[in-house]
Amino acid sequence: MAAASLLFAGCQALTPPETLLRGETMGSAWTVKIAGALPAPAAQLQAGAQARFEAVDQALSTYRPSSALSRFSAEESGEWVPIEAELGAVLAYGLSLAERSDGAYDVTVGPLVDLWGFGPGPAQQRVPDAADIAAARTRVGWRKVEVDATQTRARKQPNVRVDLSSLGKGRGVDRVAEYLDSAGATNYLIDLSGKLRARGHNAAGKPWRVAVEQPGADNAAGAMPASIELRDASVATAGDYRRYFEVDGRHYSHIIDPHTGYPVTHTTVSATALGATCMEADALATVLMVMPPATAMRLADQLRIPALLIGRGERYQPTPSAAWPTQ
Repeated sequence: MAAASLLFAGCQALTPPETLLRGETMGSAWTVKIAGALPAPAAQLQAGAQARFEAVDQALSTYRPSSALSRFSAEESGEWVPIEAELGAVLAYGLSLAERSDGAYDVTVGPLVDLWGFGPGPAQQRVPDAADIAAARTRVGWRKVEVDATQTRARKQPNVRVDLSSLGKGRGVDRVAEYLDSAGATNYLIDLSGKLRARGHNAAGKPWRVAVEQPGADNAAGAMPASIELRDASVATAGDYRRYFEVDGRHYSHIIDPHTGYPVTHTTVSATALGATCMEADALATVLMVMPPATAMRLADQLRIPALLIGRGERYQPTPSAAWPTQ
């Protein structure tokens, strides 16, 4: 009996297994960590996750001419047209966020993103002419797009294109989370290019701990790495340090302010937001990155968004919102 008791105690002390699934989608790598026993064979779960990512990409991709979004953007009648439910739900959220952010978030900003060389076309590193920026702005404006309450039809003004790139990856993560829930997984962490969603706990029985992405290749400018416990929530970071170019010593990033037509010029280098869903966290991080820091922090506190802004200066300066977790 004593030997059996010791054997049982030793088994209890062992850390439960953690399984890593991985793949590629939307031009990025994805991983899923599942703690504990798998509810289905790993190959089946990997294939199921990949299928959910691909379904979202087929609905929302700006790179696929056959995607539901590309087909809607090509529509020039100005009339109501049927759209897929997946596109309708994401578009409805994007338009609601545009209204709440007073247009800082704009699903029609694509022509400006393309003009600055950050779109699907060939990359370029030049400052567009002011006249070209003004012309592109005539095609931009979230009020030029409508989706009805059923989310199965929408309309837009001719020559307006919808871009949901800042929602697509987060939506894909959410769809994979729904799949894992339905499969019976209760402890997992999904990561698609820094867009993360967690449920339950890790293999050690503790909340999933994730690091907040820091600007640049290293931490030489002085920002201390931040980490948080992610409890049944999502987190995403937007920043101006990945896709950018410099001309005459001036920094131009892919974060375009729809109100001006130019890349943002304020001191925020990255914005991190937590949300109930990854799509929400992804979009909120973009909104907070577009807004000047004081305006972004007011919005975060008004909407009780857990957010962390990192500002550029002699040293990187992290500024948390009132709802940001202190751990």
